[in-house]
Amino acid sequence: MKYLDCVMKEGLRMYPLGSFANSRRCMKSTTLGDIPIEEGTFVMADTFSLHYDPEIWGKDADKFIPERWINGERALAAWIAFGLGPRQCIGMRLAYMEEKLVLAHLLKRFDIVATKDTEVTEILDLWMSTSFKIWSF
Repeated sequence: MKYLDCVMKEGLRMYPLGSFANSRRCMKSTTLGDIPIEEGTFVMADTFSLHYDPEIWGKDADKFIPERWINGERALAAWIAFGLGPRQCIGMRLAYMEEKLVLAHLLKRFDIVATKDTEVTEILDLWMSTSFKIWSF
């Protein structure tokens, strides 16, 4: 189960599903560095840049390597797939549980194989998708 947790975290690092949910509305005018931010402005964390930063994740930040999670957590704010702090997604633990249950049922019921000519092209959009169809028999 420890390795499955690593796989799930690495998957969400590379393909954060709710990155649009990490936005907040500025409650009063302020300055962030040298950038003025007016009251009412929506500010959003750049999840993709954070999750692919080679200074945090190493030169292989663009590779799916679940083992990077084996030795514990990264810096607190380096992984924000579910947000961070008191406004972190309250459904995080439910999402983890559902993902494990779905994966267990899929692996129990189906043999998942890729043919020699299977080519997966990722399409980055608001939702992650692929260019191929999945067939079930």
